[in-house]
Amino acid sequence: MTTPVWQPAARIISSITNANPGVVTTTTPHGYFNGLIILFFFPSKFGMQELVGNNYVITILSPTTFSINQDTTLFNPFTLAVTTQQPQVSPVGEVASTLKNVEKNLLIPVGGPSP
Repeated sequence: MTTPVWQPAARIISSITNANPGVVTTTTPHGYFNGLIILFFFPSKFGMQELVGNNYVITILSPTTFSINQDTTLFNPFTLAVTTQQPQVSPVGEVASTLKNVEKNLLIPVGGPSP
């Protein structure tokens, strides 16, 4: 399959601020929208482990930045580590009142045409 099943897709993180609210910068345009619920995936060598494993609602600031509903001021700093692993953020849902992507099913039906 050449296209992701869930859009918007996961993105690589280049920075996360120690601020209120925390601001995340991605390496490429994220394509996300206000009210998207995201989850962080990165090992401890990147720091800021307080974010990993929790869901956050985002607010878009630019094509490559968004804020999360979390004060990260006192969290351990996020740092880029020299490693083959890359820190990622991935959409896991959306605020139910928006239902922005409810009609965007990108799964290809068995025997059916491509979306």
